[in-house]
Amino acid sequence: MLGEERPHIIGFFSLRWKAVIVLSLILVVVNASLAFLANAQSIRQFELQQAQIREQQIRHLRAMLHERTQEMSKLASLVPLLGPADAADLTDKLVKALEAHGALLDLEWDIRSVHWIEPHNAHRISWPEGTPELPPELLTRLAESPESTFSLLSCEFGCGQYLVVPQLWKGAFAGSLILERSLADALLSFNALTGAEIAIDVDRIGHRDSAPDDARDHLGFPVITFPERSLPILRAAQASLSDAGPERDPIMIEMDQGWFEIYRIRGLAAGVNAYVINDVTAQQESIRDAWHDSLLIAVFGLLLSESLLLVIMQPPLYRLRDLAAALPLLAERRYADLRAALVPFSHLQLPRDEIDLMVETVGRLTDRMELLQQDREQAEEQLAWLADHDPLTRLMNRRRFNEDFERIVDQAARYGHQGALLFLDLDEFKDVNDLSGHQVGDALLKRVAEQLRGIAQSSDLLARLGGDEFALVLPESSPEDAIASAEAAQKAIRGITLREQGRQHRISASIGIVAFPDHGLDIPQLMANADLAMYQAKDRGRGRWHLFSSQDTSREQLNDRILWKEEIAQALREERFELYFQPIIHLATGAPCHFEALLRMRGKEGGMVFPDRFIPIAEKTGLIQNIDHWVLDQAIETLARNPGMRIAINLSANAMDDPTILSLLKQRIQRHRIAPERLSFEITESVAIDSLSSATRLMRSIQDLGCRFALDDFGSGYASYAYLRQLPVDDIKIDGAFIRDLPNNREDRIFVKAITDMAHGMDKRVIAEFVENTDILTILEEIGVDCAQGYFFSRPARLEDLR
Repeated sequence: MLGEERPHIIGFFSLRWKAVIVLSLILVVVNASLAFLANAQSIRQFELQQAQIREQQIRHLRAMLHERTQEMSKLASLVPLLGPADAADLTDKLVKALEAHGALLDLEWDIRSVHWIEPHNAHRISWPEGTPELPPELLTRLAESPESTFSLLSCEFGCGQYLVVPQLWKGAFAGSLILERSLADALLSFNALTGAEIAIDVDRIGHRDSAPDDARDHLGFPVITFPERSLPILRAAQASLSDAGPERDPIMIEMDQGWFEIYRIRGLAAGVNAYVINDVTAQQESIRDAWHDSLLIAVFGLLLSESLLLVIMQPPLYRLRDLAAALPLLAERRYADLRAALVPFSHLQLPRDEIDLMVETVGRLTDRMELLQQDREQAEEQLAWLADHDPLTRLMNRRRFNEDFERIVDQAARYGHQGALLFLDLDEFKDVNDLSGHQVGDALLKRVAEQLRGIAQSSDLLARLGGDEFALVLPESSPEDAIASAEAAQKAIRGITLREQGRQHRISASIGIVAFPDHGLDIPQLMANADLAMYQAKDRGRGRWHLFSSQDTSREQLNDRILWKEEIAQALREERFELYFQPIIHLATGAPCHFEALLRMRGKEGGMVFPDRFIPIAEKTGLIQNIDHWVLDQAIETLARNPGMRIAINLSANAMDDPTILSLLKQRIQRHRIAPERLSFEITESVAIDSLSSATRLMRSIQDLGCRFALDDFGSGYASYAYLRQLPVDDIKIDGAFIRDLPNNREDRIFVKAITDMAHGMDKRVIAEFVENTDILTILEEIGVDCAQGYFFSRPARLEDLR
């Protein structure tokens, strides 16, 4: 349980250190994340900056090469003009110009070589002497397009820029002038402009290895700026350079405490690429310094936060510890001590926080629990009283009565005293509840309890056993005294008058009397005898008493009723009930207008038991409702199996107060999809009049569904025109007592004639029962009765036997 002390698997660990650890973990994660994000941002910014630098360097290199080509183009138009004007031809003019100004071209214009090729290679000159051959690619293009101007970058015989310009002499194509400039100056200019080292790389496929030896010494790079600095870097990156990606994908290497970025520029010319080396040591050191600063700040912030947290948490934790030490007083119900322990917390002149709220909550909880404790003690006292008393009448209840009654009986047996038990049951108390409601019934019970208190002595035992049952024990009384007390109780109860909602309620009580020890010393047996005596008094009428006698046959009758109750219940379970049918004949046509369903029960030994034997017991024991529902189910199923048939079934008095029968009828009609007019209900005249309001409501509700209603045994009871007018019936069945002796009794004929005329005047059909011979049938036809039923036509039988 929560309140039990758990074993200390690990020792006490303060909340402050838990908070410090949790905060430290959070700060470590947060600060590390921020440091990593800052470092990543610095790296991204560096990469973006370097990407921009690379783009700019590539543009510079390509623009520089393009500008040099433009300069060579301008120079190509000037070279022929340097020769004498009286030259025999353009070739002679170019030779003399180169002899006179060749050094100027080399020094001023960085022209490494000049070539002249006449059409079809008729004559060819090169300056200076010993100049390497022209690249085969250039010669091929020249042969294909001798009169076109084009430039070429080639490292076939040392890297150089070539410009081919066609020349005219006297208006005709005289040959092609070819100028060559070395790439070294261009790369030095690139280095001076950008600060980056650059090396030219040549794809070996398609190029002859005829470069000068000194050029070949540079790791395969024909031209390279500052080789003593650049070559070690390129050697260190040699493995990565072989796997280098596309243009501008950089390679980063660390060397000699420096960082260098190397990237490739492809496509300067066919098979000619370039590697650019940028010194990024300063940027990398800046990123590293920023990373170290971030980590240092994070560690400092962590230590500072933990220190502040420890300082801030110290006072609240002391307060929490003191509060925790005081809380057990609440479980010990030491509310005053707990309030005294909470007082120091309320004197702190600081802004309120959660601990103050907790202290206030504990204070309110203390007040509440103290009130609950007081309420609980009061409730326990009340429960102890309720365990022994009836809350409505404030009399003893059955439990307490049985305990005290047993004590009184024991004393009577021990000392030889006589005593008596009066068992009271209010007559027709249910009608009061039904008519005026339970509040009126409760008020009436209180009045009865007050009257019984008035006649009971201080030594007597008075209790309400439940419902409308009361018990009065007279410890030392003779049967005569008990009878006198019973009569006094009846007189007091009869004097109760209660007016409510325009009704005046009077009440009486039936009283059963038993004497002890004459009628037994066993409490259950005495109570059973008193109950039996009370029912015998009730059978004699309202407001009677009966003194129990061991010679009474009531117990045998009760046992017989119990046996029949079990027999009926077992017959329902084993489906030993059956419906017999007797036709009701339309006298005008001689055809059955419908069949009356009559209930039979097969006994355990197979014999047939008629309704007059088991229906009264079923009504007393409450099983009549089950029988009503069974009959309704079977009748509707029979109608469903026989489409042309009409059936009438009898309703018991219990059906008038059965709240489920109407819904059951609707459900069964809908389920079997039968026409409601094929089903009729019969109710006896006495049942209808005794429950006039409820019977009228039920009859109208059933008629609204489309079913018919017949008033059975008419004439045996009130036979009142007023009642007949109030009851919504379609048929009137004249009681058989007026039919059996119809040929011999003139008064019966007059009565039947009067009923028939009255019913026809009210547009109701008349049915005669117990028609047993032709004479009766003839008289009924003369009187004008509509239908007849009796042994003359058919005895009740199973449906298959009627067919």
